[in-house]
Amino acid sequence: MADIDNALKEAERIYNTNKKLFDDKVIAEQDFKSTENLYNYQVTRKKLAEDIMKQDGNSMKQQVAQMKESYERMQHTLSLMQRKVGDLIVRAPVDGQITSLDAEYGQSINKGQRLGQIDVMSGFKVRAEIDEHYISRVFPDLQGEILLGEKTYHLKIKKVYSQVSNGRFQVDLVFIDAVPQNIRRGQTLQIRLALGDETKALLVNKGGFYQQTGGNWAFKLSADGKKAYKVDMQVGRQNPDYYEILSGLKAGDKIITSSYETFGDMEELEIK
Repeated sequence: MADIDNALKEAERIYNTNKKLFDDKVIAEQDFKSTENLYNYQVTRKKLAEDIMKQDGNSMKQQVAQMKESYERMQHTLSLMQRKVGDLIVRAPVDGQITSLDAEYGQSINKGQRLGQIDVMSGFKVRAEIDEHYISRVFPDLQGEILLGEKTYHLKIKKVYSQVSNGRFQVDLVFIDAVPQNIRRGQTLQIRLALGDETKALLVNKGGFYQQTGGNWAFKLSADGKKAYKVDMQVGRQNPDYYEILSGLKAGDKIITSSYETFGDMEELEIK
């Protein structure tokens, strides 16, 4: 366009000059016509060049629009490919600790298929089994404790399952304050439940004698320890380790706590 504009300006200058010379009859008509034809040619040439540039501009706009559409299609395709690649990543529904993982090299996994198990570390629930003898004394918010790693942790009952199976019922407990750091799913804990206020009581160790006597009597050793004879007694509360003695024995008395199954109807035993 710069060349065309310059050629048109030069042709116009020569045409105007020769037109004055021709009007003054200084130059011949042939020379003037040649200058006029050149000027008209440059005017037509510029018009054609402007039309061509306009068409090229429209064509370029169409090409840019087509390239933009092509770019957007490629971006969409790339996004789909990225999502497909993202589908290959296994994502867990929650944060936690993997406690089991059932996966092998080369295994084909479908979407939604279970791969393993994750324990949520924000809290633990303890499931305990309790003898049905205590079912009337166990209720939600009843507190207990465990000794783990020489440190005591406190729990409380959150839910009581009243269904009794094999003479036992279940409860769910949760930690009240601190949660043991080294606790794991499936771990067995020994929990002490406070079924009442702490009291002082006379206790004897649990043993096989209870199955034969029902806690109504026991063989008590004499002062010299050479004989044992029957004494009546009354058993109250109990825990996994002890029976509470309400009457019949006093502190310091010694009884035989092993099984009485082989003693028959004997009233007195000689200790050898």
